[in-house]
Amino acid sequence: MTLQSSSYQKFVTLLRNALCISEALPADVSAEEWKKIYQVAQKQSLLGVIFDAVRKMQGNDAPPLPLLMQWTATAEKIRAMNQKFYDECARLTKVFGEKGRKTAVLKGQANSLLYPDQYVRQPGDIDFYVEGGKESVVQLLDSMGMLSEKEKDMICYHHVHIAHQNNDIEVEVHFRPTLGVCNPFCNKRLQKFLTEEIQVSSLTETGFYSPTMKFALAMQLAHIQGHFIEEGIGLRQITDYYMLLKNSTSDDRAVISQKLDDFGMKKFAATLMYVLKNIYNLDENLMLCPAHEKRGKKLLNEIIGSGNFGWYRPNRWNGNFSGPMGRLLHSLKYPSFYPREVHWYWFRAASNFISKLPIRIKHKKWSLR
Repeated sequence: MTLQSSSYQKFVTLLRNALCISEALPADVSAEEWKKIYQVAQKQSLLGVIFDAVRKMQGNDAPPLPLLMQWTATAEKIRAMNQKFYDECARLTKVFGEKGRKTAVLKGQANSLLYPDQYVRQPGDIDFYVEGGKESVVQLLDSMGMLSEKEKDMICYHHVHIAHQNNDIEVEVHFRPTLGVCNPFCNKRLQKFLTEEIQVSSLTETGFYSPTMKFALAMQLAHIQGHFIEEGIGLRQITDYYMLLKNSTSDDRAVISQKLDDFGMKKFAATLMYVLKNIYNLDENLMLCPAHEKRGKKLLNEIIGSGNFGWYRPNRWNGNFSGPMGRLLHSLKYPSFYPREVHWYWFRAASNFISKLPIRIKHKKWSLR
């Protein structure tokens, strides 16, 4: 699907309707176009979101019955998954609260609460922040029997995976708010801001703590930028960011806007604003900075062509060795747009590879993901 195709335009119309941006619905959607729309929504992990608009289509404009039945079943599964994830977030909040630890849910279910329907966003895993710092949090998790020997080896800069807690939900416990940006000087400022901001998280009606909007705007911009450079990013995360901006205050946006240069995210923020304007009709008053059209078009093409986290990129590398090598090669597509970030990405990747070499040898894997 290309950006100029009729099916893409109809996909965008459905997305805008589902997010209450517009009341318009597409007309004269052929069976073949419905198939393409479904495939794009699937690649972008937006099947649940888009279905909120699809179910409004009537008569000859509705999807073919077999596709509609398949889509309906998938949407119901997503709704059930969301409830399961909400319950697990609340349970983990209680478990760590009993240990005297402050917590917060990052991205994921916290973002879901901002949608017109909080059960339509397709969940992936749970990013769960626990206060105390790396050593203290790891010791706590180990004492609670939540860490396997393998995961002890796989602890990274900002989080560790914990063993499944009586379900199949993947949970990353964060002892730092985020991996951040590659430039170490910018990242130090970003981490300091996020660590201070997360202390004032608020309890949601679903039983877990959610960070402030200023935290979310900064943290998730860094998350999107990092994945774009390393492997690709999809519309699920971009849609999340749109919802953040729509629910933010002018003060929230002003604070983050003033810090974009300090955090090393000014150029990418301008790039992202173009995509948000193009797809979601984002009002300029809600933007963190003026949009940059040239870089924005590049990002938009990458998003539509690559899908969620770049998994549908035609030339995506696979395998143990090609994983880290593929990410390095992918980053080389953008040195003229983001020279400093790409430079620091290579430096960080090299440092990480060398420091984790004994673990790679132990587990006989070049890629530790």
